[in-house]
Amino acid sequence: MILEVKDLRVSYKSRTKYVDALKKVSWAVKQGEILGIVGESGSGKSTLALSILNLLPSDSKSSGEIIFKDKNIFKGQEKESEILRGSKIGLIFQDPASTFNPVLTINYQFQEILQSKLNIKSKPERKKIIFDCLNKSRVRESQRILKSYPHQLSGGQLQRVAIAMAIALRPSVLIADEPTSSLDVTIESQVVHLFKELRDELKLTIIFITHNLDLVKSLCDRVAVLYQGELREIRKKKELFANPKDDYTRSLLDSFSQLEG
Repeated sequence: MILEVKDLRVSYKSRTKYVDALKKVSWAVKQGEILGIVGESGSGKSTLALSILNLLPSDSKSSGEIIFKDKNIFKGQEKESEILRGSKIGLIFQDPASTFNPVLTINYQFQEILQSKLNIKSKPERKKIIFDCLNKSRVRESQRILKSYPHQLSGGQLQRVAIAMAIALRPSVLIADEPTSSLDVTIESQVVHLFKELRDELKLTIIFITHNLDLVKSLCDRVAVLYQGELREIRKKKELFANPKDDYTRSLLDSFSQLEG
């Protein structure tokens, strides 16, 4: 397994007491697998992503282990976490606009991240990587996109560029936190297809966090179901959709079936 979460518990301060966001959650994902993390709002999905990247708020309480390539990375030193973020474990945000500085061109930001994270000082080498990653992310009109500021691009274009920037750092694991929620249905489908292509081409491990069961059904190999901070079940996609064992999973899939009908 490339990444394992063991007995992860996270609590946030609420006035006079701490409230559990995750309750001893454990799961693992193997290299090249796409694992879907599903659950309604408040189930702990985003807290899970923040925990893996050591980005939890300073006033939170947490315990457990997160094992990446046989090393416990949970609550590591900040310098170590900065190296890990992006270059080892990438993150695609829910809102693509939040990835970018609004007053800098896409090209400047792409160049900067390659220089700071990978220490690539050669401008021709950086340019080659940028165009290669934009091509892999199916970004059209690359020259125009690079000259643009974030507000001049559509949500779909920004998300593709964000994916290109993420894979440019050559991560082993890519966490996609509700990456299509701000996109229309057509672009959403294209982005999901892109994740499949990148997994196959780059041998990426992808953790796909979403509340959209339709996307999970078309994209993921296995599915983990979260409810109120608890892992209710984790199984192969076909098995889970065909025969859910947990009552909450069953009700979730029943609602999904009614929507499909």
